[in-house]
Amino acid sequence: MSNKTLHDLIMWTEEFHLGMSRSLQMGSVHAGERERLLLEYLIGHEQELAQLVNRYGENARATALNTWVSAYTEQYPPEKYSLPVLDIKGKDTAAIMADVQQQHDRVINIYRHLKDFVESSANELVSDLLQLETREMLRISQSANRLEDI
Repeated sequence: MSNKTLHDLIMWTEEFHLGMSRSLQMGSVHAGERERLLLEYLIGHEQELAQLVNRYGENARATALNTWVSAYTEQYPPEKYSLPVLDIKGKDTAAIMADVQQQHDRVINIYRHLKDFVESSANELVSDLLQLETREMLRISQSANRLEDI
């Protein structure tokens, strides 16, 4: 996928979250009971995140969505970060969460850096998406920590 506009990048982000969900589902076959509980939560959360990102794309102003980001994405192409494939086999919940955090940090960093390159309504949209991704990663981490306490 070529991310020429902000709309393209939003679509890539939605696919990223759906890819995380699929990868986690495939990995749950090899997981123990505690890990499977975490994975079920993460799978649902990734699907929810994909829907939230999609809604941002549907509700954003056309001027923001049509903002060209190709100069930025050529320098920092999200494609070099292929859609996630997590190897969960034999990992405990802490290792799984570290992998999930690492994958989400990729998306957060893309939006964090892109924020400096776009203006007006596009900047507002990128800021909102950055806040969404950051807030949801924090929520995932807190929920995973509560699972560890059980």
